[in-house]
Amino acid sequence: MKTLVGLRFILPLLVLAGLARAGYVEDRPDGSTVVHVKCWQLPDPTRTDTKTRADVAVVKEFVRRYAEGWDETLPDGTVTHHPSIFEQRYRAKYQADPAKYGAHNWDHVGVELKQFSGITIEGMGMDSRPLMAIAGGVAPDILYVNFRQSDTYIQEGFLYPLDKPEDNYLSSMSEEERQFAIHPKIWPVIQRRGPGDVEHVWALPFGGVLGKVILYRKDLLDAAGVTYPTNSWTWEDFLADCKKLTDPKKGTYGVRFGKGNSESWYWVTFLWSAGGEAMVYDQEKDQWRASFDSRAGAVALDYYTQLCTEHWVDETGRDRYGYAYKEAEGGQKWDLGQIGFYPDYIDEKLFSTINPDITGMVAVPQGYPDENGVRHRGGELNSRMQGLFAGIKDPVVRDAAWEFLRFHESKDATRIRTEIMVEGGLGRFVNPQYLRLFGYEDMIRLAPPGWEETFQIAIDTGKPEPYGRNCQLVYHVMTKPMNEAEELAKADKLPKGEKERLALMHRLLEKGVAEANEKMIGILTPSQLLLRRSVATALLLVIVVAFFFVFRKIIRIFTPPKIEGAEQVSWGFHRYKWAYLLILPAVLSIFFWSYLPLSIGSLMAFQNYRIMGGSEWVWVDNFANLLWDLEWWMAIWNSLRYSLLVVGLTFLPPVILAVLLQEVPRGKILFRTLFYLPAVISGLVVIYLWRSFYEKSEFGVLNAIMLKVPAIGFIAIGLFLFLILFFFAKRLWLHDSYVVGGICFLVGLALFGFFFTFAQRAFQSSHDPFWMALFQPMKNPYEWLDDPKTAMVCCVLPMVWAGMGPGCLIYLAALKGIAPDFYEAADIDGATFIDKILFVVIPILKPLLIIQFVGVFIASWQNTAYILAMTSGAHGTEVAGLHIFYKAYLYLKFGPATAMAWVLGFMLIGFTVDRLRILSRLEFKTTGNKE
Repeated sequence: MKTLVGLRFILPLLVLAGLARAGYVEDRPDGSTVVHVKCWQLPDPTRTDTKTRADVAVVKEFVRRYAEGWDETLPDGTVTHHPSIFEQRYRAKYQADPAKYGAHNWDHVGVELKQFSGITIEGMGMDSRPLMAIAGGVAPDILYVNFRQSDTYIQEGFLYPLDKPEDNYLSSMSEEERQFAIHPKIWPVIQRRGPGDVEHVWALPFGGVLGKVILYRKDLLDAAGVTYPTNSWTWEDFLADCKKLTDPKKGTYGVRFGKGNSESWYWVTFLWSAGGEAMVYDQEKDQWRASFDSRAGAVALDYYTQLCTEHWVDETGRDRYGYAYKEAEGGQKWDLGQIGFYPDYIDEKLFSTINPDITGMVAVPQGYPDENGVRHRGGELNSRMQGLFAGIKDPVVRDAAWEFLRFHESKDATRIRTEIMVEGGLGRFVNPQYLRLFGYEDMIRLAPPGWEETFQIAIDTGKPEPYGRNCQLVYHVMTKPMNEAEELAKADKLPKGEKERLALMHRLLEKGVAEANEKMIGILTPSQLLLRRSVATALLLVIVVAFFFVFRKIIRIFTPPKIEGAEQVSWGFHRYKWAYLLILPAVLSIFFWSYLPLSIGSLMAFQNYRIMGGSEWVWVDNFANLLWDLEWWMAIWNSLRYSLLVVGLTFLPPVILAVLLQEVPRGKILFRTLFYLPAVISGLVVIYLWRSFYEKSEFGVLNAIMLKVPAIGFIAIGLFLFLILFFFAKRLWLHDSYVVGGICFLVGLALFGFFFTFAQRAFQSSHDPFWMALFQPMKNPYEWLDDPKTAMVCCVLPMVWAGMGPGCLIYLAALKGIAPDFYEAADIDGATFIDKILFVVIPILKPLLIIQFVGVFIASWQNTAYILAMTSGAHGTEVAGLHIFYKAYLYLKFGPATAMAWVLGFMLIGFTVDRLRILSRLEFKTTGNKE
């Protein structure tokens, strides 16, 4: 039940809230008053690089100005002193109202900015940290606000309005300050309607505006003979360059895209460049609706599909697909210098993330001409917005937080950054417009030519990413038609004619738009709602009754049987008081950290739960919608597949390995050490290591091996595994274990079929007679993580590799407890080695095997880390736990996520009770010789 939307995390965070509090006002022994403000992001003062030193200088200058004031040199050379920010704006107000602002010493006031450090959930990046902090009551005073999540933050009441008349925040900024700090295209994002249908300004840009550009590796383009692109380039140029740059034998590709449920973040740039829109706003209905099913959308999808999956044959005769490389996270291949083009953001103020000697920068290419012969260009416009957390209790802290937000994007702060960058010899990385503004015109000639123009094009043609209500859903839904189109292309099922192909793309997008609008708007007729509620009510009754009988069964299972004539002790509190005292801390710990949050959090299943503000009771609606959610049931099916793979590949192999290590005549310590070594490697290293193994070209380790194995080799491996399991099945059938034997036989067939598919690929790529094709390897590398047939297996294999050693140690210790007499008796009866495993080892280890099996089975429904890191749930790998995770922490739908978790728990509890029933019948004995 750990999947109940992180409820086990929320209560501990709430308990720790007092220890990890955010901003507060401190009265120090020396009589001074210090305002502490916890910020979302601050530069690390221990770093010595020039950019960080520039950011640190801005923070220090704000602290000085807030408490002491500052000097300004006027154009005529005279120096004037400005009073501190606190003196100018707050001292008189605070002293006049001690009841509201506190009875502190307002004559000596300072400010301290502290870095927020919160929980980051792998795979969600910065989006997860503010949410977890808010849920735990330890949110920073200044919150990071993502465009796509911004409306959710506003509607949930996380952000404090910056234009309240009583605060005088935004109105205190001059028109010049606003124009400098806020780009005109950002205003629609930060100023919109919130709770109560009242319009406010909710955040400010933090770090300027970000423009989407295309970075390129000069060394790769030079090696491939590709001319550096110019800002006038087109889709035709981009595709031609990607074709020249792609060389899978060397592991190099034309362009790098992401993968996973939000891959459409890369595609939306092509949609805009084709003249389309992802979403439009209906002012009359005050609704955002998806609109990516236009003709422009079909053109963009067709082009993106061509980039990623177009079939071509290299000089060695191998089939290749596309010119793009996709990674779930990070940009490892870009860092290794194996990617030609890389879409990325560029900061408005500093270009210091780019080394101009290696990397070039160009605007996104122009799309195909539309019906009127016009080419469009549409990059993305974004900003690292930050706002004030609505949960700040002390207005003094909120005022100081606002002043830092205001100063950080001011002209004075930008001047400080520019000065330090120039003094540090990095003036060429500063946007030329700021070099002009602050009198460093001579540095402009050192700036890489064309960068200023490129950035300006990105800003002028850029569009804010979708930011309306529930817009975080649109990326997830837009990715589905992209995946469908790619699967059709790889299966050679796309029409050859352009007109027919665009019509198919349009149908795929229409289906996606319908789903997106249903999820974002969610309108149901009364009859539909009544049917769903009725079925959900019946389901809940079944769950309640089932849980009652389940727990009743558990109590009966573990209640000792009554023995006639013997003294019966029920609880025996007095007799076993010391034993109860010893287990009391463990019981209380489990109760407070597991069952109490589980019980409290279960109410969320019947609410439209909001972290802040009032939560509405929706009663059975969350369960009602769940039953009609096809994505949820597909996730359950994927979880079942994943569970079977995990159990089959991580439960039995350690047992077999332990037996083999027990029987090996020499080098036992060496072999045990070798098998245990992968366990000491960190999970992050394991993930990166196996992702490199799975690379879809022959540059990947796994493909490099597979491409050298002839077809007969795959058949031999599959046949060998089948014969081993068939022999096991045969011995089991001889002893009337028909069910277990049948399972072994079916697993053997499945393994043989799995390896035979690789032999088939070798046959299909060969034009020689069958007997000659048997000795030829596969011609084309395999796309391990991109093929739904193998993606799930690939997510499990790293677990097998890393967990085999620790798992077998447990069984090795248990094998030591089996008395030699059992083996001797089996030898006398003529038992084979397999018979000893089946009828000596397994029966004796049965209690341990059952305990381990229950743990592995339940954990397989909860453990989603490898899937998140390998595929992010793409290509048929989104399991139930990951689906619940996304629903709760990405879309903030805690009520539906909790309902899903309860349904999942109901499905698993029957299996657990059955295993406990078997376990209760087992008799445990100590091992060893008795004197």
